[in-house]
Amino acid sequence: MAQRLGETGLCVCPNYLSSQALMDLQNDFDFLQAAGEFRQAGIGQGITKKVNHKVRRDEIFWWDPDQPSSAQSQLWGQLDLLKTALNRTLFLGLQNLEGHYAKYSKDGFYSRHRDSLPLQNDRLVSLVLYLNSNWQSGDGGRLRIYDRESHSDIDPVGGTMVCFMSEVSEHEVCPSSTSRKSFVGWFRSSGAS
Repeated sequence: MAQRLGETGLCVCPNYLSSQALMDLQNDFDFLQAAGEFRQAGIGQGITKKVNHKVRRDEIFWWDPDQPSSAQSQLWGQLDLLKTALNRTLFLGLQNLEGHYAKYSKDGFYSRHRDSLPLQNDRLVSLVLYLNSNWQSGDGGRLRIYDRESHSDIDPVGGTMVCFMSEVSEHEVCPSSTSRKSFVGWFRSSGAS
């Protein structure tokens, strides 16, 4: 994965999770959603942060690395191994990981953007791990990653991990016609707190 990311700036890894790990994360996601823990996602930072349904229409639950569920703890460990591999191969100086669950309901989307934040430019590698069961072509919700004048569309199939460079890769979540679930995270540089 590290070599592919270094060569192209994008890595798609089907079956990143075992079927049991995928099921554990799906159950964790569903439990938190049923408990009302998800909140409408916003755009911007600090006092400029706001909800804007013309740009983004999804709900999120931020993970607390100090109080992870069992399923979250397992994924943190697996992603820590990936972080080590990325640092050894690409010398990125990745230090921290932040992440959240994301739920896109019917007609959910996220317009074209970069993950690098203007006031906190320490996100280096973006991660998307899909948690969908039985995704079908008509379900929508594909991740579209742009490369100059062209783009790649990635199907949100459960267990698939997508990694790309946060500062470089413009991307969007295409409209969903059904519920779409994922974990979204960022490896951050040593400047992160």
